[in-house]
Amino acid sequence: MLPEFDVEIGYDYELVDLRTDLTAEKVTAGFVEHHDYRCLGLPSWEEAAECLVREAEILERATRSSAPDGIEEILTAVEEEDGVEYAELMSVFHWNDVGVAGVSLALSAARTATFYSCASGLDNHHADHPMVGVVPDPQRAALIAELAEGAGCGIGQHWGRWYLYAKSVTALHALGQSILEHREAFDALPQPAWVEGLEEELERVNDY
Repeated sequence: MLPEFDVEIGYDYELVDLRTDLTAEKVTAGFVEHHDYRCLGLPSWEEAAECLVREAEILERATRSSAPDGIEEILTAVEEEDGVEYAELMSVFHWNDVGVAGVSLALSAARTATFYSCASGLDNHHADHPMVGVVPDPQRAALIAELAEGAGCGIGQHWGRWYLYAKSVTALHALGQSILEHREAFDALPQPAWVEGLEEELERVNDY
């Protein structure tokens, strides 16, 4: 089964108060205090699609599992049987939690700056319910807000950044799918300023 959490879904945000000061350097190095910040770079829609497909497979299996946390049961079994296969699988998710990896990658492909993700669960998680942190520009935010409400995901805003959250990872996965389906709308929007120079900045930091 998949855990479901007791959280009230709401929409508390102001588009005019979103952060607009992000640069390639800030997105690369980290612009928030969250644990284990790591920039996802500029993934393609194809990468996001592959991640969502693999994630859907695991979520479907987890739903049929009798374990309290089906995702954890599946990943533990894969790791114990074949460490290499496990590493290859997790690389598709960019080593993010299964259940929020797909929406994180879709948001990055849509050219928003993600900074946090946690699937929550019964053990070893930071958040007490599934959550993804992101800073979109106002135009992308307006579109994401519409899609989030349709997927049953809430939005909270703190210090100019958004936290997308849900009762279950299935809702955040559905949001990732919806973002992917609307990729043409995102691609039609002007690129955020921080996109320019991001790949070069990531290469510089990785080579340091």
